[in-house]
Amino acid sequence: MEGCIRTFTGIYMDVFNPQPEMICLEDIAHGLSHQCRFGGHLPKFYSVAQHSVMCANLVSREYAMAALLHDASEAYLLDIPKPIKNLIPQYSAAEDKLMQIIADMFEFQFPLHKAVKSIDRWMLECEWESLMLGRESKEKLECWSPELAKANFLSYFNSIA
Repeated sequence: MEGCIRTFTGIYMDVFNPQPEMICLEDIAHGLSHQCRFGGHLPKFYSVAQHSVMCANLVSREYAMAALLHDASEAYLLDIPKPIKNLIPQYSAAEDKLMQIIADMFEFQFPLHKAVKSIDRWMLECEWESLMLGRESKEKLECWSPELAKANFLSYFNSIA
């Protein structure tokens, strides 16, 4: 289908005109587990899926689903580093549209609550300190394989759904 990407599960996703039936949790888990944080500029592979699970583990249960899925749109639109993303307004509009559909489907607040935004920023600092600089950080991080990240993402989702 023209203008669509084909996902891991075979669904055609029109990222600029997304519909709820195009969104699949397994595609989100798979896509995020194969994307490296920091645009891949890390000494070891560390996935967006692992980052999401780590964030979800650090917020109250009330915000766990939002924290787990706060980067879900990146499964379809890719993880673009923030300084680049900020200069592409069309990307931000597509991301917001997709995130609103995901939030509605999985019943969490979008725009994200400040508790989720805060833990996301905090994890960014921990990840940079630990993974990039090799320093002790507030969170001990062991890099998961894509397969483990996907399994942990889906398991965590099932534990809070």
